[in-house]
Amino acid sequence: MTLDLVGKLHRTIYCDGCPPNFYEDFVRLLILKCGPIEGWDVAERLIVVFASVNSISTALTFNGTAFGDLGSSVTLWVATQPPPATVAQQAAITAGSVSKASEIKATLEAKERRLAAIRAELAPDIERDMQQENIDLKLRDLCVRQLTALCTLTSHGLSEMEKSVDESVTHVNSLRQLLESLNKRQARKTRPNQMRLQKVTGAPEVAAATSTPGDPQQVEEYSEIEKRVNVIVAPGEDDGQGRKRCREDV
Repeated sequence: MTLDLVGKLHRTIYCDGCPPNFYEDFVRLLILKCGPIEGWDVAERLIVVFASVNSISTALTFNGTAFGDLGSSVTLWVATQPPPATVAQQAAITAGSVSKASEIKATLEAKERRLAAIRAELAPDIERDMQQENIDLKLRDLCVRQLTALCTLTSHGLSEMEKSVDESVTHVNSLRQLLESLNKRQARKTRPNQMRLQKVTGAPEVAAATSTPGDPQQVEEYSEIEKRVNVIVAPGEDDGQGRKRCREDV
């Protein structure tokens, strides 16, 4: 019931720590032990208004008594006096917890509102991205990027190959010059022998390519060098011809 405490605080007691399921039982106990009451109510705690001020002292004897589930003790005090320290501390903790819970709830609600606003703003973009045409367009863009990367790698590989071919051609030219130099040296060595042979035999002059060789050991060394040079030159000439064919195809 709703109580009017005006002018009745000196006959009113507050009860804290009583389990809610045992409020009525505790009020019956107070009526039985302390005398009649005008009424009782529950706000933040149990409130009991006695009919006589003499009942207050008897009611205060139940302070600290375990009641109900016997898990905690009840605390009683007169309404005209401040609450005990334990009750005030517990009230502050409860108020802080309630305030913190309300702040957390408000924060979560604000977050939900922001997320809803973001989803509403991005909804057209999400719907557009989910369309098949946009998916195909993205796939084409991906293919173009991959082909561009492949062309870049191929161009780099061709540059490296051309560089290698140029080096091979330079090496081949050097070997060819060496071979020509050896041919000239061999020709100079065989020329006096031919002239002496002509003087002795009286035979006509023949070409250097069909002349009688000079020192057999020198001829053999020359043939061996020529074979080695040809073995080295052949791959380079093949590379140069292949490069020429590639450029003609392009």
